[in-house]
Amino acid sequence: MSEYKRILWKNKGRLIPLAILLVVASAASVASGYSLSWILNSYEAEEPLKALLWALLGSAAVYTLSILLGHCSEVLGFKMQHIIKNDLRYMVSRKIAELPHHEFAKKDSGAYVSWLSNDVDQLYSNCFESVAVGISNACCAIFALIVMAVNSWYLGMVAILLFLIQFAVPQMLNKYMEQAIKRRSAALEVSIEAYKDTIMGTGIFYLSNLRERVVERVFAASDRAEQEVFFSNRTTKRVKSILSEVGLMNQLILMAVAMLAAILGDAPLGMAFAVGNLCGQFCNGIRECVQAVMSVRSSKPLWEKFRPAQIDDTKKETLPAVDSISMENISFSYGEKAILANKSFCFERGGKYAIVGESGSGKSTVLKLLLGLLPGYEGSIRYNETEQKQTELSSLYKQVAYVDQQVYLFQHSLRFNITLGADYSDEEVMAAVKACKLEDLVESLPRGLDSLIEENGKNLSGGQRQRIALARGFIRNAHYILMDEGTSALDEDNAVDIEASLMEQKDIGVIFITHNLHESVKEKLNKVYCM
Repeated sequence: MSEYKRILWKNKGRLIPLAILLVVASAASVASGYSLSWILNSYEAEEPLKALLWALLGSAAVYTLSILLGHCSEVLGFKMQHIIKNDLRYMVSRKIAELPHHEFAKKDSGAYVSWLSNDVDQLYSNCFESVAVGISNACCAIFALIVMAVNSWYLGMVAILLFLIQFAVPQMLNKYMEQAIKRRSAALEVSIEAYKDTIMGTGIFYLSNLRERVVERVFAASDRAEQEVFFSNRTTKRVKSILSEVGLMNQLILMAVAMLAAILGDAPLGMAFAVGNLCGQFCNGIRECVQAVMSVRSSKPLWEKFRPAQIDDTKKETLPAVDSISMENISFSYGEKAILANKSFCFERGGKYAIVGESGSGKSTVLKLLLGLLPGYEGSIRYNETEQKQTELSSLYKQVAYVDQQVYLFQHSLRFNITLGADYSDEEVMAAVKACKLEDLVESLPRGLDSLIEENGKNLSGGQRQRIALARGFIRNAHYILMDEGTSALDEDNAVDIEASLMEQKDIGVIFITHNLHESVKEKLNKVYCM
């Protein structure tokens, strides 16, 4: 749980004032409860009416202060929620970004959305919100104990004994809380994956006249998730009920001891009047404090889930300019299904190549292997003379641009979708726009390059989306452009035009994966690899 400690330390400048405010607010809350004894004690004063008036005014003042301090602590808590949830999402997004590509691809994107929403909410609730509640209630319990001990020493001794009992009982229940949280997190991941899958495919159901399938799939996913949530909530409630029962018994014992002290004359009569409130604050305070500790401890599986990846201490080489890429005797399998067997390829910077073959023959796998996305291969992949396993891949990605046939566009400006947030001048952006024949699109948009692209480019045609993907490669001045069916959504004239433009780039190596190799382009290729 080192990340938990890191976030606490990072925000100590804000958390410490909040903790101090919670302590002061707790003291005011206990004082307001004890102030009720002033009202009953006024009966024994020399001037009961005057004493009663002052007691009422004093009690009202203390209650008002308690409410004001409680309000201020809640507002400060809301600000901390804003800051800490941002820190938690930073932690989770960093974990996502650190995942190796083959590990990242094992989960649906809905699972990662669940990490950023459900898991972040769970971590904040269990490890920060509950801690604030625990601090407040622990202070209430301590202050209530002090007040009771001052008024009756043996009442204080009994309270300490009951505190030890109430704190010890829940420790054996923590493992059940851990299991419940882990199951809940996994179930919510799966449900969000299912919701996303259904929503993305809703159009297919519409056109197939099967709209009821949307409702059926969402309901089924919801039911599976809510069953796990029910089991989790039931476990949590059982633990809390046990704690409440222990707290209630302790409260009854304290009230009985307080009344006995008043009867024996060892405590003022007003104490017996206020002890109900004080006992409640003491026992409830202990219960909430224990629950806060259990919440933090039971969240350990989530913190482990987002623990940063261990740093690879293996020294790897940073690539200079890559003039050649060789893949020798490459074999690769997805599970037990062999895709490549002893295949060899050679690509030179400035050369133009095509990889052709039937669907499923392994064309796309070749590019993914070249990019280091599939580490479990046999054979050798070298950049110049450096083996991939000894290569710092980030230095490769500076020199290689990959254009997938499944283009993804962000819900952001056209400029961002071309530059991906990197710093390029307007001239550089427009050069990429012209190279990919996007001038008409830019001119048609209300704000040009700064116009918003809707979700995954749904306000654009397939050809426009692929041109934008091509522009991402052009603007980076990459040494190699890898195109996995990169012009498949373009009409033939535009596809040939863009491919011919790539053929003219003397210093750029181009590797096409295609099932439709145009003759005008084929004659300019250095080599065609048939799968």
